[in-house]
Amino acid sequence: MDTLKVAVGQFPASNDIEENKQFISQLVNKAAMAKVELLVLPEASMCSFASELNVLREMSQRHTPDFIEFIKQLSIQHNMHIVVGVLSLNKDTAEQRVQNQLLVLNNKGEVISQYNKIHVYDAFKFKESDKVQPGTLYEDGSMFGIFKIKEFCFGLINCYDLRFPELARALVSRGVNVLSISANWIPGAYKEMHWDLLLRTRAVENTSYVLASGQTAPKGVGQSMVIDPMGFVLASCGEQVGIQVQDLSIKRIEEVRELLPCLANRRLV
Repeated sequence: MDTLKVAVGQFPASNDIEENKQFISQLVNKAAMAKVELLVLPEASMCSFASELNVLREMSQRHTPDFIEFIKQLSIQHNMHIVVGVLSLNKDTAEQRVQNQLLVLNNKGEVISQYNKIHVYDAFKFKESDKVQPGTLYEDGSMFGIFKIKEFCFGLINCYDLRFPELARALVSRGVNVLSISANWIPGAYKEMHWDLLLRTRAVENTSYVLASGQTAPKGVGQSMVIDPMGFVLASCGEQVGIQVQDLSIKRIEEVRELLPCLANRRLV
């Protein structure tokens, strides 16, 4: 119960949904061969969220249910939990924008957590909010994506969310000890450095493991990785399509939090 075998996977998602499924099947098969219990896949694994809104709406309506069913069958077949990014329509018919979601399916194919991206990517001359509705905030914290496997408590973060440390801290304050980050981290000046720096910072300041999955080129930087609670990279995918597998340890989290008790030492100011 005090260890968990996890993997982060990466591939270049496009609007060719069948091709995306082939990539995902390959990654899941590799993870299954390694007896992985949790696989983290990128943001918007189903299709390209850079598409025009009418395309995103059509894809969400036509393909999202089947895509989720596809992931469900993989999770059952391989006895594996899977984190995956999808787009969906808002039930509010007055809202035309889609939702950028992370779903967690357990090894029985059940959706056990669903998170709507809070911080949409309105930066670096890109405006995601034109097409994606930000997640609604609730006082009770029900907008957070939190789930447990064994003794590990995971909190979901979606791409641009990574730049807001208060989200990671809010998750950790609710018992999270592993931050699961799915992204399509767009290339650009300083962007790869930011990705690496922010991921390791979130691990160190929260003394938590970080599992980071990002899309590969041409739209993403890749560099999916697993990071130790002390901030060093345990495994990295580099730029190529594939996975990296790593064992997480509850004992390691406890050791780091005893050595570096910054969570216990907090003073609210």
